[in-house]
Amino acid sequence: MVSIETIAGLPAEAIRQLLPDWVAAHVSAGPEVHDRMRVDVTAALEEASDQAVQTMQDTFLRAGDGYVLYPADPLARRITRAFMGQLSPGWQVEGRDALERFLTTGPRRRMIVCNHLSYTDTQLTDSILCLAGQAAVADRLVAIAGPKVYTDPWRRMAAVALNTRKTAQSSAVATEQANVTPRELAAIAFETIADCERLMDAGSLVLLYPEGSRSRTGRLRPFLRASSRYLQMGELQILPIAQTGSERVYPIDSPLMYAHPVRIAIGEPFLASEHPGKAVALAEAHRRVAALLPEPYQPAEGDPAVG
Repeated sequence: MVSIETIAGLPAEAIRQLLPDWVAAHVSAGPEVHDRMRVDVTAALEEASDQAVQTMQDTFLRAGDGYVLYPADPLARRITRAFMGQLSPGWQVEGRDALERFLTTGPRRRMIVCNHLSYTDTQLTDSILCLAGQAAVADRLVAIAGPKVYTDPWRRMAAVALNTRKTAQSSAVATEQANVTPRELAAIAFETIADCERLMDAGSLVLLYPEGSRSRTGRLRPFLRASSRYLQMGELQILPIAQTGSERVYPIDSPLMYAHPVRIAIGEPFLASEHPGKAVALAEAHRRVAALLPEPYQPAEGDPAVG
């Protein structure tokens, strides 16, 4: 595997020559799809200056170093959107009217809550919104991301193409933060939420996956109780969305991505203040996401909304 440091240290011309093949090597698809991906990625790189390539490499190198906001690198975003469009044939977006109401009415703080099937969920949400004519909305997304997102070169390349806010994970699902003490975990969580408030006040749309980690069965799992802190902010409206098909694009434990149809269903937004109580709004978000999912993705019988 090519290391993060090696990729970051290559000259711009080497990046232009090697990156299209590196992207294609991570995708299992027919020659026509590979050819289109190479053409699109090559075009994005050829249009970029050496400085833009170097900036992308610098962003790639430092991504994940701290528990902070990492704005999307413009070139990485163009590259990712170029090839991700090839991996979601037959894409669908349902509930566009609800999205419009979410964006134009209600409190200024806006949060999106989604189920979690794959490391590529946010990439697909971003690229499919662009395909649906909603690039301006995609540009505003800020995904709350755990440490794992930044550890692997391929996942890190995806992360630098997105706006991500790194946070520490709940101890119930953490696997990459053995050195974080409970006190540090609480401090990171507090600052993440404060940062989310600032971001939403500035117009960002915070994207939260309250399950905390990817579902290994495809079924919606209980939302982590710790996620309720995000939904207790003042003047907050919440948009439930449900994604299906992303687990086929980037299966769990697979080193490769595949082309597969992806569906995004958007539900009616609601106000957190209408569901007072420590985890009441979180349970309501779980109910609404579950209602958007087809039966094979719905929660297993007997599973609670909040665990």
